[in-house]
Order: sequence, then C-alpha cells, then structure tokens
Amino acid sequence: MRVCLLLMAAFFATASMRINLSMGITCMVNSTAFASEELKSFYKNESIDHSNDVCKPIVNEKVAKQDGYEGTLLWSPSRQSLLFSASFYGGLVTMAFAGYLADKYGPKLILLAAALDCVVFTMMGPFLADRSYWSFFASRAFMGIGIGCIQPCINSMAALWFPASEKSTVAALYTTGNQLAASLTSFFVAELCLSSFGWPSIFYIFGGVGLLWALVWWIFVSNAPKDNRWMGEAEKKFLEHENSTRKNKDMFRQNSLPFRHLFCNSTMQSIYCCQFAFSLCATIVQSFLPTYFKEHLYLPIHLNGLYNIVPFIAQIISKNIMAVISDYLKKRDLVDANVLVKFFQGFGSFGVSITLILLATLPSCENPFVALYLLAAYGFFFAGAIPGFFTALMSVAPPYAGTISSFSTIYATLASLAGPIIISVIDALDWPNKWMTIFGFCSIVQLFAGFFFVLCGEAKVQSWAKPKDSIDLTAAAC
Repeated sequence: MRVCLLLMAAFFATASMRINLSMGITCMVNSTAFASEELKSFYKNESIDHSNDVCKPIVNEKVAKQDGYEGTLLWSPSRQSLLFSASFYGGLVTMAFAGYLADKYGPKLILLAAALDCVVFTMMGPFLADRSYWSFFASRAFMGIGIGCIQPCINSMAALWFPASEKSTVAALYTTGNQLAASLTSFFVAELCLSSFGWPSIFYIFGGVGLLWALVWWIFVSNAPKDNRWMGEAEKKFLEHENSTRKNKDMFRQNSLPFRHLFCNSTMQSIYCCQFAFSLCATIVQSFLPTYFKEHLYLPIHLNGLYNIVPFIAQIISKNIMAVISDYLKKRDLVDANVLVKFFQGFGSFGVSITLILLATLPSCENPFVALYLLAAYGFFFAGAIPGFFTALMSVAPPYAGTISSFSTIYATLASLAGPIIISVIDALDWPNKWMTIFGFCSIVQLFAGFFFVLCGEAKVQSWAKPKDSIDLTAAAC
C-alpha cells in the first residue's frame, strides 16, 4: 500500500506541475489585449445599457479585474494554446525508451530524475515568463523530458509490485493522483491568482511539492519487493511468487523485444487507439477547460476553479468503485477478464462521446450550471478507462509492461500535441463555433476507439509474452 500511495503521489506531484498552467495562464496573461474589436466596440457604445446583461465578456480592464483576470503578459490566444503542447514536445525525446530502461535497469532512479527535472523547470517558470514567451516555452519543453518518463516508469513499477488480480484496483488508486492534481490544482491556483503572492507563487509552491515527494521516494522505495528494507520477508516472498518477478526479468533479458507483436497485434493496437482517444480528451479538459469557462461561459476565476473540480472528483469516486467491482468479479471467476475490459471500455468510450456533444451544445453563459451535470457525467464515464484499456495495458504482457507503456505514451503524446495545435489553429483562423468543433472531433475519436477495443481488446496474458522456454512468435501477429 505504501508503494501504491507513493505512485499516486508521483502522479499528483508531476501532473500538478504540468497542469498548473491551465488555470494559471488565465491570470498570467492580459485578458483584454486580444479581445475582438467587434466586442470591444459593442461594449464601448454608451447608448446601450449593459448593466443588466447576464453574459459579460472580458473586454475591458474593469471587468477583468472584477473577475480576477489581471495578468500582464501579452501572449495571443493562439500562442497560449500552443504553450500547452510544449511539454509534450519534450516528452517525445524520452518516452520511446524510458519504459525499456525501466524494465531493464529498474524504474526507481529514472522516475526520481524525471521528477527532479520537472521541479527545476517549474520553479524557473516565473523568471523565464517575465523574460520572453519563447524562453518560457523552452522551459516547458525541457520539463516534458521528465514528463515523458513518468507513466512508463510508474507502470513498470506497478508490474513488479502488484499481483494481476489486483491490477484494476491498484491502477485506479495510483492514477487517482492525476485527478487529484487536476481538481485541487485548479482550485488552489485560482486562490493563488487572487492572493497577494500573485501567479509566480503557483510555480514555486507546486515545485516544492515535487521536491518533497522526491525525498520520500528516495528513502522508502526500491525497484522490486525483494530489495526493500522496509518490508518483512514473508511479504517479499508472497509478492515475488505472485508476480513471477524473476521470471519476467529473466525473460526480458534473454529475449529480444517482440516488436511485431507490440506494434502490429490487433489487441495492442486497440489499446494504443484508446490511449490516443482518452489522452486527447484528457488534454483538452485538463488544459483548456478553464479557458472554456472563461471564454464561453464567462465565469469569474473563483467559479472557474470550482467548476473545474467537478469532472475529476467524479472520476476519482467512480473509477475506484468500478475497479473494485472489476477485480472482485475476476478473483471469483464470475466474469471473464476479456469480457470485463471490453464492457468497461465500451461504457467509457461511448459515454464520453455522448457527453462531449452535449457539453458543446447545451451550456451557455445564461445557464452555466448545466455544465456541472455534464462534467460530472463526463468524469463518471471517463473512469471506465481504468478497468478497461488501462488494465489491459498492464496485463497483456507483464515482462514488457514498461516498454508497452512507452509505446502507449507515444500515442498519448501525439494526442496531447494534436489537441493544443488544433485549438491554436482554430484561434488563429478565428473559426466559428470553436468549442463545438473541438468537442465534436474528440467525440468522433472516442467512438472509433470504443468500437475498436470492443472488437479486438483483451486483458489476458498474450501467448508471446508468457515466460516459456519456447514461445510461438508467429501467433496473433500481423
């Protein structure tokens, strides 16, 4: 349990250093400098009384100050959108081999170095942002070098420490760090924006949290249970037996990577496709939801922070319940593991797809509360991914869990790059119905991923990934 909580804390610490920009940027930049001239002239017209308007766009300094958006940085909307992709460019450098190195040499020190990289460049953020846009962009890219190692290393650690029968529950627990980061970060960043410390404190405080986690991780964690000085011998032997740790490590070292299966196998491709779809939605929601509330619903910053919590709290509650149910059914052989991952993934993908369409069409600045119900539903459905494709990712080939996570993270990063780039282009072109276009595209991607996984997804260990003396490397390949 200690290791699981530290993995959750790892996700929280590193994700919060990345996500803090999504809310932070709303109070870092000048909100009126790039408002449309049409809106500015409309609200300058003294012959029109705007005192009773329900929807009040941020078009002058008075409204900006009233709503808590008092930033000074002159960054255009398209540049702001592009900034969210910076860390993912850095991630491209390390993600392809981070999981391989974690599987071969152990994930502990690699994860530690990755977190410290995030800490350093997060704390440098305020200084560089005041210097220039591109220096701040570069710092986020360098931070991405560490971000690219996080998930492959955590999944590699989980494969070494936790039995297969508990993987859904454990995955739900440690990935809760992501949702805690997304929800609590938005709330605290909104408060820090309104405080006398100002937006620079955002980067110093969350960098400090990452530094504290790194210290605890260094002291209490080892690469495998057998090397941990804080555990009893009985517990070590149990985990070694349950996880076949030595067999998996020997297989990894003695056999070359089965690249054909890892890339061309239909089961693997369905997992990667779901990773792309859910990472695309996660990036849009984590990075741009505060901007959606600010631009589309015209929420002041204190309500922006509160609204932003809703989908992530819903995810935390629902995914832990779903994961426990899934593992309970597996342990008692009541439902086949393959059927369970297909059911939960279909539930998640199709539910998210429908919710995104509703989110694009129903809420408005006149009835923003509708977004609360839809965001709660979005979080509830999104949680199906944990007992769905994410459980399959960790289960289908335990000896290569870190390597598979690296490949999966490549798809996740491509999705995370695509989201900000698409929004940046839409902003640059002044595209009409901006949020309908964005949410509609994500909905279509989710539908495709859901159908693909229901047809081809599996959770049982693949024949080519079993620790045998002789493995048929032709079965189920391209």
